[in-house]
Amino acid sequence: MADTSSSVAAPHPLFYRAPTLLRFNEHKQFGLRPQVSYRFAAEAAAIPLVGAEFAQAQRHYPIVFASNDEAMPLAVTGLTTGRNLFVDADGAWASGSYVPGYVRRYPFISIAPEAGGTTMLGLDTTSARVSPDAARDGADPLFTSDGKPTQVGSTAMAFCDAYALEYERTRAFTAALRAQDLLVERAARINRPDGGEQVVQGFRLIDEAVFRALPKDVVADFHAKGWLDLIVLHLASQTSWLALLERAEAQAKTASALN
Repeated sequence: MADTSSSVAAPHPLFYRAPTLLRFNEHKQFGLRPQVSYRFAAEAAAIPLVGAEFAQAQRHYPIVFASNDEAMPLAVTGLTTGRNLFVDADGAWASGSYVPGYVRRYPFISIAPEAGGTTMLGLDTTSARVSPDAARDGADPLFTSDGKPTQVGSTAMAFCDAYALEYERTRAFTAALRAQDLLVERAARINRPDGGEQVVQGFRLIDEAVFRALPKDVVADFHAKGWLDLIVLHLASQTSWLALLERAEAQAKTASALN
């Protein structure tokens, strides 16, 4: 299952346990509870990003690239596996910090019933926000009585469609990075105030030296497609590692004081 669309046989993407194609006959009573909680993302130390988010995300998170074949971009939200430093115990996202679109999209997702087919709206039926009986639970219904999507359903569909489009554009960007051998395995080494060092690894970054040596025709192509901007934003985001460490240490001090 891709990050923006899924097929029944493929593995599930991050957060999704039971992504299901929405059908009126099967889900006419379903609804979405209005209370938003990000507890589902509390253990995610990295969140998928699309290129259109780089400008906002780089102000709060280091942007890296996954070590898998597609090398899609990720916002680093934690320094240790299983800990998102931006989600508190109440399930709230840190005030003033950008919430990635991948997180805001959940529990909805674009689903392609057949490989290469038209995508349709689906949702993770296991999500705490999903109600199987909207009227009973005071949730916002997804369908009208005549089978049309409500405002909630229409908004979710539009968001998922836009995200799917940006995902494909980002795939083209990362494919170009790989083709130019711009991505390299790196580890972030962050100097701690106590003189120690925090090391985070398992991702790829753009090699700035290789980037500066790109042929003129490649630079012109990247510029025309807006990819130079994404590269610069990615490089600029590396200054966010220290802020991430400071957030982790502040939270550790608070937890220690409470104990």
